[in-house]
Amino acid sequence: MEKTIAVGIIGTGGMAASHVDSYRKIAGVEISTCFDISPARSKAFAEKHGIVHVATDVEDVLSRVDAISIVTPDRFHAPLTIQALAAGKHTLCEKPLTLTLADAEEVAAAAREASERGIIHMVNFSYRSSAAFQEAISIAQSGALGNIRHVHSSYLQSWLNHNINSSTATDAGLWRLSTALGSQGVLGDLGCHLLDLTTACSDDLKAVRCELRTFPKPVDGVPSPSVNGRDLDANDTAIIEFELAGGGIGVCHTTRWATGNGNHIRLEVNGTEGALRFDLEEDPNVLHIWAADDDGAKKWIAKTLDKTPSNWERFIVSIRTGIQDQPDILRGARVQAYLEACERSASSKQWEQV
Repeated sequence: MEKTIAVGIIGTGGMAASHVDSYRKIAGVEISTCFDISPARSKAFAEKHGIVHVATDVEDVLSRVDAISIVTPDRFHAPLTIQALAAGKHTLCEKPLTLTLADAEEVAAAAREASERGIIHMVNFSYRSSAAFQEAISIAQSGALGNIRHVHSSYLQSWLNHNINSSTATDAGLWRLSTALGSQGVLGDLGCHLLDLTTACSDDLKAVRCELRTFPKPVDGVPSPSVNGRDLDANDTAIIEFELAGGGIGVCHTTRWATGNGNHIRLEVNGTEGALRFDLEEDPNVLHIWAADDDGAKKWIAKTLDKTPSNWERFIVSIRTGIQDQPDILRGARVQAYLEACERSASSKQWEQV
């Protein structure tokens, strides 16, 4: 019988419940403890999810577990990940890996050293749990598309069209909109997913040109740049032109102002020998492939796929087998390099090398 893997949760905000629910679908995994900087939140989360032990600090968590999920705001990812890896704990960190490339490189160095000790590490780019995405990665990496010439992708949300009520607005609800609260804006929050998806299914980025926008938010029905003394200054729209390492070009864009879109993610990759596209909101298990049918004529063929293992399942399998799966922390650092190049370009108004 396989040893039970004890997992701890650090950070009990919005995504933490998904981590608990996802782990509990996996045989032989136990959520043994949780911790939040707010003892009241820790206690409430533990009671809601049936977690027996509420940790007093990070060291208390690390002393009780084999593996850890870091589900804190972005600005805490780097120190906590380094601490967990140094303690010899398998680590799944929420995305984006860090706020800066310098921090990402420091975390990546810690991850390389931890790998030599057999420690598994991953970044939770959650859309890798899509079968269409995983199959697209496999096809692209096989070379079946030929030379990639053009890529187009988008990640569209619309929740900034909804009114912000100043009487109920809190830092916990506003952090994605304020740089003072550690937000990298839509570029960091959604763009990290989009850049991971785009490059995993095509090629590494060579250079980018990025345009960022921050529009006034509807506060109490009136467009406003702030609420309750908090500047709502984090970017909410990003358009990224890019050149791929292999010479192809493309564009990806993301916004929270796409009226009529809930959580809409799309990708199309066009190569000299074939093409693929998917729409994860439409169906995360359907991949459209430009390929020859039974008569030899090329056309778009919809391929319905079996569900793929989730990131949490792949993380646990990696721990059990000792074989590092993707996306690992080194991948997270690579995506951070893309994000930082985009920020430089938005500032310089020029193309920037990655």
